[in-house]
Amino acid sequence: MKITINNNFIYKLFLLSVMVGNTIAISFAKPLDMNPRNFSIPYRILIILLSLLVIYRERRNINLKNISIISLVVFWIFYIIKLIYSFNNYSFNQEVLLSKNEDIFRILFMILLPSIALLCINYNKIDFKNIIKYCVTILCCLLVINYIYGYIKLDHIFSTYYIMYGHIGASLFIMSLFLLLFCREDYKSYFLFFCLFLGLFNVLQSMARSPLLAVFVCSFYMVILKGNKKYLLYIITLILLFIGLVILHEHYGNGQITSFNRIYKWVAYGDTSGRQPLYNKAIEIFNSNRLLGGRILFEDGVHPHNIFLELLMGTGILGLIIYFLKFWPVVKNASLFWKIQKGNIYYKLIFALFLQYFTLVQTSCNLFNIPEFLYFSSMIIGIGYTAKTQGI
Repeated sequence: MKITINNNFIYKLFLLSVMVGNTIAISFAKPLDMNPRNFSIPYRILIILLSLLVIYRERRNINLKNISIISLVVFWIFYIIKLIYSFNNYSFNQEVLLSKNEDIFRILFMILLPSIALLCINYNKIDFKNIIKYCVTILCCLLVINYIYGYIKLDHIFSTYYIMYGHIGASLFIMSLFLLLFCREDYKSYFLFFCLFLGLFNVLQSMARSPLLAVFVCSFYMVILKGNKKYLLYIITLILLFIGLVILHEHYGNGQITSFNRIYKWVAYGDTSGRQPLYNKAIEIFNSNRLLGGRILFEDGVHPHNIFLELLMGTGILGLIIYFLKFWPVVKNASLFWKIQKGNIYYKLIFALFLQYFTLVQTSCNLFNIPEFLYFSSMIIGIGYTAKTQGI
């Protein structure tokens, strides 16, 4: 008896896994008092298996002349070579040296393999409406459980640090706002408003600057996309009110909200929360070899906390060009993400979620420890490539 698996089910499970799977995986360890690796390892295995299955199913459609696939593969091979060279030729703390094999594994199997799979998908055939419903429901349920648990245990359920904790709420906020603006007829309005404020509360509670900035960037993008002057006036008013609130908080709030403090110091004084020495050191390393870059990481394993500086420091101008070359289909088909009438409406939401994590990598995280940024990058590239080959 031949067992067949529906392609739609495979692609839906794969896309859900890369969009919210990691959030689910990090939500079990704390409540169950277990090692987070007990859940991260099965998640990694699931991603690898689904990636291989998608690539196998789409093997006849893989074009080895695809500039995005070439750029993706060449860059990460180049990066691994630089990583091995750095560990063999520069001094590092012992615990950093021990992470070399895990870093290479993560790049090959959690970054490169899923990214190739995401580039292979024909996004014309994807039911994003259904996938987004699952994503919103999952994130809403997890955050509700999180606050019930927090009320009892005075802690959150997610095994992650405060910045990524805030981005869980940012994702829910962005999805909810998008659905309110463009797809309200498919949902109960009260549910979307509940998710909107639940996500925003999580962002504020995290005390992190990055998710708050991401919320404003993505909200501004969606309002521009809406093309309604009334909404544009609303968002400008809210931004001005927020700036006023930050100023009032600085002078009269006794520093109660950490994210507000950091935003005020960043805007008023150019304070980068201790990152300026990292920026200066990254520029110094880049200047020592501008074409190929220098060491991948600093001695203690810290990175520059900015994607452009990290690329220039570790891979030079050559690496920077190769890395961003993969986005050519996005540039060529920019109207898919900036014109509301063009293509599937949910393509714009995927782009908004990409913008969220693009905002994150300007101030935090290294190239391969935030897979969501790389996955959403590959998704918008894949959408652009689908437009070229399949027509949208």
